[in-house]
Amino acid sequence: MAQAKYYLLLLTVCLIWGATPASGKFTVEAFSPLMITGMRFALVSAVLFLWLLILRDKKSLKPERGVLVVCFFMGFMGMLVHNGLLFLGLNYTTATNTALIESIGPTATTVLAFIFLGERLNRFGWLGIVISCVGAVCIVAKGSLEVILNLSFNIGDVIILFAEIAWSAYVVISWQIHGRLGTIAVTAWSGLFGSLQCFLVGLVTGSLHVYTVTPQALLGFGYLVIFSGLFAFVAWNYAVQYVGASKAGVFVYLVPLTGGIVGVVFLGEALHPAVVIGAILILSGVILTVRSKVQLQNQKQAQIAEATDGQGHDLLKRFSDLAERHNANLAARGVELPEGAVLPDGHPLKQEDSAPVAEPDSSTQPAESSANAAPVQAEKTCAEGARR
Repeated sequence: MAQAKYYLLLLTVCLIWGATPASGKFTVEAFSPLMITGMRFALVSAVLFLWLLILRDKKSLKPERGVLVVCFFMGFMGMLVHNGLLFLGLNYTTATNTALIESIGPTATTVLAFIFLGERLNRFGWLGIVISCVGAVCIVAKGSLEVILNLSFNIGDVIILFAEIAWSAYVVISWQIHGRLGTIAVTAWSGLFGSLQCFLVGLVTGSLHVYTVTPQALLGFGYLVIFSGLFAFVAWNYAVQYVGASKAGVFVYLVPLTGGIVGVVFLGEALHPAVVIGAILILSGVILTVRSKVQLQNQKQAQIAEATDGQGHDLLKRFSDLAERHNANLAARGVELPEGAVLPDGHPLKQEDSAPVAEPDSSTQPAESSANAAPVQAEKTCAEGARR
């Protein structure tokens, strides 16, 4: 119950992200895709940089050159390509289809990680990828074999599919600087580079346009910047700190479901049965793939633990030798050893074998007891650590 508020926050974020395609449908009526993306991330990165200045985070404000290079390519794939294609595709397809196709993202990320990073997958992982791909094809083709054979797909659905592949590339690229720069700084720098690239490409191609601006379009753009951008990002990272990334990741599966509901209920979009089946297949495949990755991770951790356990036994043997020598030194000085303490001859000490000593002074008893117990306790601690 103590973490209930963090789970509620994660749920709120996923609901916000789910409504992003619907808000994008309003925004593309007033601005061109590159204009939307450029303005959106220019504002988001400006706010994040202002926050870093307030914190006086010099490392984040002056990162290494190699980190900036990675952030540049993240801006290219995540902002220019992904968001540019996302808002372009929304001109030709529904918000419902967009939200459901976006659920292919984790599968695409896994495939790219396998190709470029050599990430392992077992047969269940590959089966999940195949199921997810079948689901994506089912959505794009509306369940029609004729559409597949004639390649007469809705161009908007295809664009959204490529947009998700670009986002997966963004995720894989970001792993190159994991731990070298904070998440706020990474988002700020990649957003800055991405927005500059959008404006540059837009100027060169003449695709920075402002159409008829309506209140709905302004509300949609404000939603993209304030709620889907700044609030969702900060809230997500805040909640993940308390519940963990693995538990938080489960909530991501709610995003396509929320997006589909918003598109149908608030935009009045039709929901084709094949789209529902495709979404179920995608989510089932993603869950299967993620579970297989967790299984592989657990196996790797078990192998590491087994190797560590073997090292622990070696240390135990060495500590045993030290304990025997230490016990022998104490016995030579006339110190009474506890029964069971091992001597260098390998035999445990019996009570009658202990050298008789004078009754110790009460003021020295605690220190004497501590000295006697030290080698034996060290051995017990080492053995317990090796067992665990």
